Amino acid sequence: MKLNAKIEVMAKRWSKVLPGIFLREIGNQTMKSRFLRPNLVVIIFLLYIPQAESRWYDQDTADLGAKIFQQNCAACHGANAQGLAGQQSSNNDGSLAPALNGTAHAWHHPKDVLKQIIKHGGSKVGGSIASGSMPSFVDKLSDREIDSVIAYIQSEWPEDIYQKWASIEPGNSNQPGDARQNNAGIIIPGTNNMTALLKKRLGTDEVSDPVVTPVDDLYQTQFGKDYAYLTGDGRYLFMGDLIDLQQEQNLTNNAKRNLETPLAKTLMPETTGVLKNRNITDLLKLRLGSDDISDPVKTPVDGIYAARFGANYAYLTEDGRYVIVGSMVDLLQGLNLTTIARKRTAVALLSQFDTRDKAIFPAVGEEKAVINIFTDTTCPYCKKLHEELPKLQEAGISVHYLPYPRGGQDGPGYQSLKQVWCAQDRANALSIGKGLKSGSLPVGDCQSGDLVDKGYALGNQLGMAGTPAIFKSNGESIQGYVPYQKLIPKVLKN
Repeated sequence: MKLNAKIEVMAKRWSKVLPGIFLREIGNQTMKSRFLRPNLVVIIFLLYIPQAESRWYDQDTADLGAKIFQQNCAACHGANAQGLAGQQSSNNDGSLAPALNGTAHAWHHPKDVLKQIIKHGGSKVGGSIASGSMPSFVDKLSDREIDSVIAYIQSEWPEDIYQKWASIEPGNSNQPGDARQNNAGIIIPGTNNMTALLKKRLGTDEVSDPVVTPVDDLYQTQFGKDYAYLTGDGRYLFMGDLIDLQQEQNLTNNAKRNLETPLAKTLMPETTGVLKNRNITDLLKLRLGSDDISDPVKTPVDGIYAARFGANYAYLTEDGRYVIVGSMVDLLQGLNLTTIARKRTAVALLSQFDTRDKAIFPAVGEEKAVINIFTDTTCPYCKKLHEELPKLQEAGISVHYLPYPRGGQDGPGYQSLKQVWCAQDRANALSIGKGLKSGSLPVGDCQSGDLVDKGYALGNQLGMAGTPAIFKSNGESIQGYVPYQKLIPKVLKN
């Protein structure tokens, strides 16, 4: 960047920074931030050094972030992070992309939460932390690139906004209120600061004060129209519905309808029991109406056990009475533990489908990655993805196809997939079945045709919503058609 251009950029940014500093000087306020010192010498000196001397990033990092932002974010959030229509801009799907220049709520997010939103999209971090339409960049941007994007966004913030953010950033000296903290940096219950913590983590002011639930050390809070359940130490958050298995009552729905929980009724002796003394799986099957339920396992929360039923997860109290159906989020680390569990489950389930039972399209040259794709011969986007298969193979990606008739046995692709899986050369037969090659297919009444039913059952266990559905070797899922230009880096990035 030329010198005059740098001066122009610095002038623009310091025009935002200086008013906040001078206001503090004029008001003779004590500067507690470790980034700034309340004396005029420092202020004058700041005019001649990069902005990062008072912030966590340097100018080069912000400049890199500006380039990445223009390439990936500006279309929704505006060229200068200002949004396209005032403070918020409307996406094609009708959702809103917030302004990120300090005029909206972005500064309420700690840096770790901002990173998780960019990495995984809003829906990955508990659903309501950001818009569900926010895409994931975990397979596109490195940690350094994500940090640089945050640096650029914050370089657009006035100094007073940045200092407000710095006051709630974990590890900084300024903490809201008179909260005390434990060794993990989490606000201790009893100091009336749970609400402040939730606002900080969820990035919204629409958070109610937590109230007790029938489950010991578990508190219910409302943010927007949603409910969540917070552990007493403030570290773990459960996003979903709290259900009383004994009374067959959805307590979350009761809360939404302002209904009180009815008095307990006697439970049949054969369905009672404490989890640590007997297997509670039978009770779960009885209440949740599913036979596909895993044995409960311990979670990091004392007295809470996790169980999978179908593609969903439930979190049980130790006595087997209460269950939360939804996601478990580690607020301290910004991790959705349910998503991590789903990946592990996907790896285990996919291993049950033998490689010999798939339609294989091997990588050209060195194999760099393997993906499993559930496909249907009658799916238009499956056909489009199949046409781009050579590009994936040339990139070192082996493609393993599994059958998934979208409509089950009554679907239009069911019999066609049976014909493909009965063929001696399944890869060639699949291209014929998708209409990309000419040729004939066998009748489809062979024993291998049963693999179509197995693939359909497996896809349902994985919670598939349609085809194509792509699974990386680590269990991460990519739903729907993705052009090969974007799919290849997604697959090759760990």
